Amino acid sequence: MLKTNRRNFLAGAATIALLSTSAASMALAADVNLTLMIWDPAQKAGVQMAVDAFQAANPNIAVSLEQVPQDQYYVKLDAALGAGQGPDVMWQSSKASYYVDGGALQPLDDYIARDALSLDGYKQVIANLYNLGGHQYGIPKDFDAWTFVYNATLLEGLGIATPKAEWTWEDMVRIAEEVKAKRTSSSIVPLYYNYSFNNGVASLVHALGGAVIADGQSHMSSPQGIKALEMIKSLQDSELILKVADSTDFNPVNALISGQLAMAETPSWNLSLLSKADAPAGTFGVVHLPAVNGSWANDTNGLSYVMNVNSQHKDESWELIKFLTSDEGSALHAQGGAALPANTNPQALAAFVATNGKLGGLEAALDAASAQSYLRTTTANPKVLAAMPEISSAVMGEFYSGALTAEQAAQRIDDLLNGALR
Repeated sequence: MLKTNRRNFLAGAATIALLSTSAASMALAADVNLTLMIWDPAQKAGVQMAVDAFQAANPNIAVSLEQVPQDQYYVKLDAALGAGQGPDVMWQSSKASYYVDGGALQPLDDYIARDALSLDGYKQVIANLYNLGGHQYGIPKDFDAWTFVYNATLLEGLGIATPKAEWTWEDMVRIAEEVKAKRTSSSIVPLYYNYSFNNGVASLVHALGGAVIADGQSHMSSPQGIKALEMIKSLQDSELILKVADSTDFNPVNALISGQLAMAETPSWNLSLLSKADAPAGTFGVVHLPAVNGSWANDTNGLSYVMNVNSQHKDESWELIKFLTSDEGSALHAQGGAALPANTNPQALAAFVATNGKLGGLEAALDAASAQSYLRTTTANPKVLAAMPEISSAVMGEFYSGALTAEQAAQRIDDLLNGALR
């Protein structure tokens, strides 16, 4: 009897093994427990919604979602992966190349081919970011976009017209000057512009038609690089933005919500904080970055889901990755409101916009940002990550304090970036 049952089992197993569909693989997987590691607490609710839907569709697979604080994420990940352990599925950033070099990530090419998954359904610049050495290691999760949010209630209360969809750098400066002239308290800040090198300055260089790094060399001493530095410093010197030295603890999102800030350059991952604020609909409006000579540039980056090469449940891990990045999974994640999906299906963007429906003009602003995006300097050139702390603390700090001219700051940035690139 035992032999008969065993023969039957083997015959059945052999039959199933011949099936290449993932459904057959899932039928063999009983009571599988997967671990999924992320870092952003603001995105946990959206990820959990997608995970819940995955588990409902795959009752034999349980997923444990672990959110690790961002400043501990890679420390914990390195320790676990180094010991041959770690989560089955995890987020990865532009640091993925280091993990690929270390042999910690599973190439996904065979799974992609088996299930005929097309990467055309994702932001191509993000999909390409995770194609390393000719192999695809990550499926895109999200896509960064920078917009400008204004407090319409504050502006209208001061008798100032709100920004129009096709506004320019000159419009931004004019509105900020009006706020400065008409504000009822010196505590009201006219403008927040991202003054950091990697985001604010670099984006302006690209908007002016230049590039920070091209052909393996830094080009901050170009006319566009020097002009970008001067334009942002002039905002500080005109007291339209806070002095950079005094901005360390300034939170532009909280200031917008409290009515102490008129306009702010705002990344997509902070939009849900505004839409969830206790403020009436119509309080906040969104436009794209102000055009400079008819152009603006969106500094983008994007995360992906990747698989641990040592996972004991690779088929199931792939099913989880595939679902989380699918049209359905991306839309569920977007309902959390904290991450703009890299999946280009209209229903995914619609879910994000609907969740943040209190922000007027959001969809048009996101479309405009998406249309003029470039890959962040440190994302396109991971080697220069090492130079960023010194650029921020030594060069940019001295530049904004007036100790360095724009030309001197640009030259020092070139030296640091070229040193890192070698």
